[in-house]
Amino acid sequence: MKTIRDVYHKLGLAYVAFITILGIHLRLWWINNIPTKPVFDFETYQEIATNIFHRLGHSFRGEPIAFQGMGYPTVLGILYRIMGSNDLYIAKIFHVILSSLTLIIAYFIFHKLFQRRAAVYLAYTIMALLPNYLAYNNVISTEAFFTFLLTAIIFLQLYFPEKRWSYILLGGFTGIAALTKPFFMAYPVIIAVAFWLKKKNLKETLIQFGMVFLIMALMIAPWTYRNYQKFGRLIPISYNSGYVLFINNNGNNTTGAWMSPQDAEAPAEVHQKINEILKDGNRSEKIAHDLEPVIKAAVKEWIKKHPTEFMKLGILRLKATFFNGAWDINAWAMNELEWSDTEWKEVEYLRNMNFFRGMNDWIIYTLSAFGFLYVLANVKNILVGLFKKEHLVKDRIILSVLNIAFFVAICFVYEGQARYNYPVLFFFIIALVDTVGAITSHNKVERE
Repeated sequence: MKTIRDVYHKLGLAYVAFITILGIHLRLWWINNIPTKPVFDFETYQEIATNIFHRLGHSFRGEPIAFQGMGYPTVLGILYRIMGSNDLYIAKIFHVILSSLTLIIAYFIFHKLFQRRAAVYLAYTIMALLPNYLAYNNVISTEAFFTFLLTAIIFLQLYFPEKRWSYILLGGFTGIAALTKPFFMAYPVIIAVAFWLKKKNLKETLIQFGMVFLIMALMIAPWTYRNYQKFGRLIPISYNSGYVLFINNNGNNTTGAWMSPQDAEAPAEVHQKINEILKDGNRSEKIAHDLEPVIKAAVKEWIKKHPTEFMKLGILRLKATFFNGAWDINAWAMNELEWSDTEWKEVEYLRNMNFFRGMNDWIIYTLSAFGFLYVLANVKNILVGLFKKEHLVKDRIILSVLNIAFFVAICFVYEGQARYNYPVLFFFIIALVDTVGAITSHNKVERE
């Protein structure tokens, strides 16, 4: 029996090694063979990183900027300096390295969460071959960088839950993640709730929360000081939260998605100030740091007076993020791919592209459906665990439900689009595999 187990274990490790090599190979293949160019936010990231490379500071179109999180473009700019070039391929190789490290970290997370090896192998295979996790290495975006930080945070929570030194690392990774995506400043609360559900030690929970929050705040502080010097007011990380809230929540918005601030519903005096600040459309909102104070009060007032409409727009944003397929892969990760009559017949090319898009859509729909159902099935378990000290909750339920709920809440309030599901897909995979495992175990028991 021991020999059979050893063989099974070795075969399992061989399979993991094969999937790892295949996953890394596909990531490299994508960036080497699928042409794309940075557009919209991705173009902005590249310009900021290029300015840092040229020692022009964190700037955009010749002016200081804090419209988005500074973490990713700053790291990219420093990398460009080290490499002596701002070639896009350097960023893409950087993404592949981060994505590959994320893959390895994910394996250890799955190994900790699932007792059955088959569940570990299934989750790891999906993670390694998921089209989104292959494609976004090709995009000058935060996705690969942020997801690496997120999986590192989950790894620390699982493997070193009560080590004080791990609280420092948790604070450090959370600080970098918050500097990348500012809404992550709220994440120490999620870490603390997860710790409480697992350990039920109030004193240690408060210590962990305090240390994580303090380290995060210390990491953010220099950037906050820089913003105060540049813009003359307190801006912890970015000045776009009011902007995003405003354009996605107003009486003229019918989709819950982006729209021009000039087209958003607002009182006449607010629109007058918007036009003055944006110079009737001749000034980019990305450098209009003085726009946020004007529109933030207006959007808060609108939400207060129109809670039902706000709820409708929030639901539309969730649909756009989690149940709108994978159009983002085509739009961002392969937008330079064109039909060529030397390789394809046009009809064959279009058929294959539509098939690829359709398969990706179904993958996203499936993962999202299992993720949302998993949260609904386990929310009572989490709530009971919060208030009953003797009620323990499994790690995979704690981490999946809390993180899915956190990202869903952000999309519900602020903005929704397909690429924002990227970091959540990791938790959807856990939800899918756990659900499949529960179903197969139940069927096995019934047959016996």
